[in-house]
Amino acid sequence: MKDLKNNIGLPVKLDQNYKLIFEEGLPRVSPAVRTIDEMREVLVDKTINSPKELYYMYRDVAFDKDRAIEKKHALRYDITVIKPDKLGKELMKTAGHYHPGSFPELYEVVYGSAWCLLQKPSKKDYKVIEDVILVKAQTGDKIVCLPGYGHILINPSKNEPLVTSNWVGTQFSSDYSLYKEAEGAAYFFSEENGKLNVEANKIFTQLPKSIKEMFSSAKIDKFGLEKNKPIYPLINSPDKLRFLNYPSEFDFSDAFVTKT
Repeated sequence: MKDLKNNIGLPVKLDQNYKLIFEEGLPRVSPAVRTIDEMREVLVDKTINSPKELYYMYRDVAFDKDRAIEKKHALRYDITVIKPDKLGKELMKTAGHYHPGSFPELYEVVYGSAWCLLQKPSKKDYKVIEDVILVKAQTGDKIVCLPGYGHILINPSKNEPLVTSNWVGTQFSSDYSLYKEAEGAAYFFSEENGKLNVEANKIFTQLPKSIKEMFSSAKIDKFGLEKNKPIYPLINSPDKLRFLNYPSEFDFSDAFVTKT
């Protein structure tokens, strides 16, 4: 049992089956489960049948006292648990999605290590990718998924789960269809005999010459973000989360840095 309270700012524990335990009056949320069958379209090896369950999505987690603020500011808080395993030779990952328009998303690494692969498609052709960023983050880091980019999360560890939390606006629904049509993200990350391999997705007709490797900024004052400072309490400063619903008002150039 892992106590996540200090990391996440909520009375939450993670049990040995990678399920969350809600305590101290925090309303229990049942997770949506992403299965291997639901992910098959975005995998390199579409013949694998295990693991059966890949990750668990706890959507709309909140104390009852915070519901009115969430509704007023069109916000939702989620927690995702990604198991430590592999998908054939591929590293464990999420299905991937885009947001309509230019809505961003805010992630926090609650436990473990996270790789977030961001990709920016051309507005004219989703198979033309203009920019790819790989953000490598550790426990306590924040990841701002930029406007106009889709993303997947990767758990690079075979031994430790990845737990993330996120704030997102509620004025739209995520679009998973383009990742399915492309049979995955712009690149596939696999490991064999201890060696990491990065393979371009041949469905895409154009990719940038290289992947930009970036890291989370330790502090972004305008968004109320600071390493090792949980993001759930931002519900008490909802203007700090305004960028999620009104991205055109904000500058995102300081979201990442090139060195830790």
